[in-house]
Amino acid sequence: MQTQDALTRLLDLGRSDRTAVEWCGHALSYDRLGAAVDELTRRLTRAGAARTHVLLHGPATPAYVVGLLAALRSGAVPVPVDAGLTPAQYAWTERITRPSAVLSSDVSPVAQFRGTTGADAGELVLDAATGRVVLGTTGPGRPAGAGQYPDGAAAYLLPTSGSTGDPKAIVGSRTGLHAFLSWFTEEFGLGPDDVCAAVTRVNFDPSLRELLGVLVGGGRLCLPPVDAQLDLAALGAHLAGSRPTLAFLVPSLARRVAEVLPAGAGRPDTLRLAFFAGEVLPARVVRQWTGLAPGAEIVNLYGMTEGTLAQLFRRAVRAEDSAGAWGLPVGRPRPGVTVTLDAADADGRGEVLIASAAPALGILADGPGTAPGTFRVEPLPPVLRTGDVGFRSGDDLVITGRAGNDLKVSGRRVSYHRFVAEVEELPGVAQCVVVDRQGPHALVAVPDPAPGQEAALRERVRAVAARLELPAPAVQVRRELPLLRSGKVDRMALAASVAVQDATPGGARDMPGTPATTAGILLELLDCDSEFTESTAFVEAGIGSLDMITFVARVNRRFGLALTTQDCFGHRDVASLATAVDRAARTPAPTPTAPRAHPDTAPGEPDTLPLSTRQLAYLATCMADGNADWCNLSREVRIERTVTPDEVRAALDTLVARHDVLRLSLTPDWTGQRHTSAAEVRRCPLTVHAAGSRTVQEARFAAVAELIDPATAPAARAALVPGEGTTSVVVVAHHLFLDGLSMDLIARELRTLLLGGTLDGAPPPDAYRAYCTATRRPAGPTPDAAYWRAALKGAAQTELPEATGPGARDGLLLSRPFGVRAVRAAHRLAARTGVSVFAVVLAAFDRAVTRTFGLGPLTLVVPVQAREGVPDTAAGLFMSQLVLRGGPPAPLPDRARDYAGQLAAGTAHSGWEFDQRAADHGLDGADRFPFSTVLFNQHPRPRGLRARDLGSWQPRPLGRSLRFQLQGELQMSAAEMALTYYYRRGITMHDTEVIDRLHAFVVEALCQTGGMSCAD
Repeated sequence: MQTQDALTRLLDLGRSDRTAVEWCGHALSYDRLGAAVDELTRRLTRAGAARTHVLLHGPATPAYVVGLLAALRSGAVPVPVDAGLTPAQYAWTERITRPSAVLSSDVSPVAQFRGTTGADAGELVLDAATGRVVLGTTGPGRPAGAGQYPDGAAAYLLPTSGSTGDPKAIVGSRTGLHAFLSWFTEEFGLGPDDVCAAVTRVNFDPSLRELLGVLVGGGRLCLPPVDAQLDLAALGAHLAGSRPTLAFLVPSLARRVAEVLPAGAGRPDTLRLAFFAGEVLPARVVRQWTGLAPGAEIVNLYGMTEGTLAQLFRRAVRAEDSAGAWGLPVGRPRPGVTVTLDAADADGRGEVLIASAAPALGILADGPGTAPGTFRVEPLPPVLRTGDVGFRSGDDLVITGRAGNDLKVSGRRVSYHRFVAEVEELPGVAQCVVVDRQGPHALVAVPDPAPGQEAALRERVRAVAARLELPAPAVQVRRELPLLRSGKVDRMALAASVAVQDATPGGARDMPGTPATTAGILLELLDCDSEFTESTAFVEAGIGSLDMITFVARVNRRFGLALTTQDCFGHRDVASLATAVDRAARTPAPTPTAPRAHPDTAPGEPDTLPLSTRQLAYLATCMADGNADWCNLSREVRIERTVTPDEVRAALDTLVARHDVLRLSLTPDWTGQRHTSAAEVRRCPLTVHAAGSRTVQEARFAAVAELIDPATAPAARAALVPGEGTTSVVVVAHHLFLDGLSMDLIARELRTLLLGGTLDGAPPPDAYRAYCTATRRPAGPTPDAAYWRAALKGAAQTELPEATGPGARDGLLLSRPFGVRAVRAAHRLAARTGVSVFAVVLAAFDRAVTRTFGLGPLTLVVPVQAREGVPDTAAGLFMSQLVLRGGPPAPLPDRARDYAGQLAAGTAHSGWEFDQRAADHGLDGADRFPFSTVLFNQHPRPRGLRARDLGSWQPRPLGRSLRFQLQGELQMSAAEMALTYYYRRGITMHDTEVIDRLHAFVVEALCQTGGMSCAD
């Protein structure tokens, strides 16, 4: 009955308005958690997930908890997946599990997904904070390629590489899981007042007791920020700030966290129970945490994954309980578990053997089961060998070591555990590990070694070994040791690094003056993160078109070449590009013609300047009927503190003085523009809202809806919206002077100034004025006109069906994620075809629009940057509009290559501008975008963002009407992507169904063509 009670509490959830899960300022009540689990359970049931594997992608968020509970409730078998798997390990996991579905969230990184098998499983993407489904590509019924268990006994699957790197997948049982949870919650009295500060990565089995135990008891689960495990200070802040009563820690991680926790109010002094597991628990760690949380009971847990979570426990652990052993006792077995010692020696030390009444079901084996389409599970032996060596001390079991710090030296087993403990007590030592590499090697981490300290430290380490009568190890001193995501030391990487250092004594490094390879120079010019290697495909690393433009410019300058963006994408990676560079003739690239300088401003007289050809095109296309609200662009700058109006005004003054474009305004007849000096220009208008009077979106809507006079500088305004401990500043500017990327630049610089920083790399004081002079429109046709007249011959106007009436032209914005499967498919497809990811998604967008609206071949308008050599620190309107023509149905790779070619050719011939092309074809003067009312562009974002940071999954009004009908904007942060849709209300009217269907077709096109099919 206890098992059934635990099952009921876990899967039914006591519905109430009490908080169940907290994460990064978001709270999910038991009511809302239950509703999200209900909805996802229905979707998984419809997808035939019962008794099949569901890949459940981390990190730990409310969405992950919803996915875990829904999988268990639907009868599916969740397979936790988190960061740290290599592509080979992930491919093995996907192949052996044959999943029916993938569950991810909008913070699951695409780098985590390495599927290669072409499985036909769909994906459900959840909002990380709420667990709500924001993208679904699962179809009805179990996919044909999915495997299935013959019965419902399996609860979860935990793939593990183990300490040797050999992969295996342990099938946990429902009986074992619920038996453990029933015992655990009763033994430790978990209840509604408990708060658990979770820290464990989800692909480690301790996370199950961490996430589920407190929910069974009706308590509150506090989840850490994404990747907090990689930042000890952030992890410590999470542990202290959650005010937990429960915490689960790996001893080595606990020791390092304890060292960074602040004293006083920052301590986790609310802890009732501190659980330690995963490694031998040293007395040193117990002393640390007893001091940090004097009211906490220290509990030592022990067990193996095959035995279902923990099998032994020791309550009320004290540092003095070590009684001469290196580690503290792991206690006695829980009910249903027995422990014996095998082949004990004269001191009573032997291998620990465990038998459990409810162990895991077995090891998932490769190949089919007894019935077609089923899995083959190799059952476990009734007695499990742990590989650990221990002895009994009264009723308690004490672990003395295992393969790791226990080594075979001259044919005998030698334990280095006490040696490690004593070395870690030496001054300055953060960590010590012993590995066997043709003899014992002691790796000692010293974060900040003093000059000359290393030699003396090596002698002290050897002295410890001599005093303990141990074979002397080779000693290597390092600043840090490689860690697994769980916080444990990565012994495989450590042993491999020892081999490398053995091969190169002293860890030889490149000496000054050593000739750098071409590939090395290219990697340096690429300025990417350290994980980017010569063989990493550009698109796999998230190098977008705009990133590549910058890279190509650097390469051409460095090597004197004239490569194009398309050339580099065609070479796919640094290694092949380096080969091409080495073979290329070192012919200097043509020196770009410098923009002509404009006349200096005469004292007291405004300087009249020509409009750039880009500005003339914008005037003709978007302002033919006069100024309009669709000319207003906006950005929100959020500051995590209270900001005063004076601070905002001062920052805006700095930006107006820094960027000459903000001091430009139209002449009264709109045929030119005037420049006003920084000393004479008016201050940027600032509206200050009272705290609580308006939401940020309401303030943004109002600021955008009001026209900005382009004949008055600066053609911009701002609004300040106070919040609780935060401030948002909304900046609005006229599109005639600033394009979207320049608005991003202004927003970044404003944030830097409001945070007290300084701005580096000032643009030339006349950067945009010089650009306008250099790109003034000639009187007659340019040589580029012939290209466009040929390319657009016979082009038809593309227009979508649209309802009419009040509000039909009002603009809305809605973003949608792609999910890890579609993003990975897009990158693979781009790498395979030798084009940018942008061209691939553009081709998928083309196909989706055609399918959604029942249209023939499309004509698309694609905005691109045409900066003509102006540095990226300068702001202005550098946008040119290209016109791309689709064609009859074609495979997606062919369409992507065709569009990539049109993009390159169109950019090269952008001197004949958009409005001039429209006039050639008699499309000027209409109240719509000429050639096409469907646009597509890309918006590069800073690296390090997740899909959640790239858009909002809820529609919001723009506060302005739209000249076009639909625009897709590809948001890109390295490899992460989302698609933002700007659209007129008239094409959807009162819901987002059309946009959702359109986006589903985009995702389907990518998955099917990229090697992974999605459900219809």
